[in-house]
This record gives sequence, structure tokens and C-alpha cells, in this order.
Amino acid sequence: MSQSEFVSISELCPNIHVEASYATVNNFTGEIVPGYKTKKVFVSKVAGDFLVQVQEMAKQQGLSLKVFDGYRPAKAVIFFEEWARREENNHHIKKIYYPKFSRSELFERGYIAKQSSHSRGSAIDLTLVDLKADKDLDMGTIFDYFDEHSWTSSSLISSKQKENRLLLQKMMESHGFKNFEQEWWHYSLENEPYPNQYFDFDIG
Repeated sequence: MSQSEFVSISELCPNIHVEASYATVNNFTGEIVPGYKTKKVFVSKVAGDFLVQVQEMAKQQGLSLKVFDGYRPAKAVIFFEEWARREENNHHIKKIYYPKFSRSELFERGYIAKQSSHSRGSAIDLTLVDLKADKDLDMGTIFDYFDEHSWTSSSLISSKQKENRLLLQKMMESHGFKNFEQEWWHYSLENEPYPNQYFDFDIG
């Protein structure tokens, strides 16, 4: 398998919004994450083709997908582990993303994995955007908010927020993706092409 078996979402489907959070400082580490050299999101070609179909379904309802992350280099996962061992030094970021937990607890509670499905190329973090309002649908939390409020079926959110999550879930699951129950934004292709491979090429 080579990098050529992966595609840039922006090139595959230019009308999908690409946030690429880890290529910026706007993420739970407060840093640009190693391996993210440009604001692009890559996925396996198989996952990309299904994602285009989800986007078509969303457009029919006046919506669009917005993607925060897709393929994640293995070096980024190693960086997350290293970051978790550091002394807490950014209380502003902690308040935004993980107010209830220490960094190490994020791994202990399963919010961050030591070996990520993202590195296999068929996992995606995303939300929905209302095109007319040019605004993200209210999902109850921001992306990468590590707390029970982010569990897909959380009882701590409003009925409208739950409705929005279920809409995203319905769209994704109807095209072969499965949700990770602790993160409303995280989906993995059930029949992924590289189930036992973890990749480490840079996103550039």
C-alpha cells in the first residue's frame, strides 16, 4: 500500500468544509500536531467515495459536512502520548477541551487512544453545517470536548442537540460508517480497506 491509495477530501469533493484542526493551534494540545504540515484532510479512497455520497445526502437537506480530522499519522498519536506526560501548562486550553480531567486521564478513560483507528485511514471526525445560515449545527459540544456531554447518546444535552447528532449518525451509518459512542463526531468505515495497518506519512 502506498500514499497514493489515500485522497485529499478537498480535491475529491471541494464543497465539503475542511477544518483540519490539528494543522492549527485550535485543538486540545494548543499546538500544531506533528505530521500535519498543511490544512488538508486525507482518507482512504474507499472511505472518501462513501463520504462523497454522505455529502450528497447532506446537500439535499441544505447541509454540508465539515471535517475536523481524517487520516492521522502515527507520529501524531505518539505526540499525544508525550503531550499527556507533560505538566499541565495551558489552563485556558484545558478549560475549553477537558475541564474535568487531567491529561493522563484522557487516555485512561478512552478519549484518546494509544493506537488510533485514524492512522488506518478510514476514520473521520466531522459535523454538519447549515448552508443557509453558514453555521455549524448545534451538537451540544465542540469537537474534541472530552466529557460525557460528548457521548453520542448523552442525556445531558437538549432534544434539539440530540436530534442533530442523530441526523449525522443516520447519514453516516447509511453509508457504512460506525460511530464511536464516546464521541459524537467520530466515525469509522466498518469495512475498512486496511484494518491491520497503521500509516505514518506526513500530511503535506
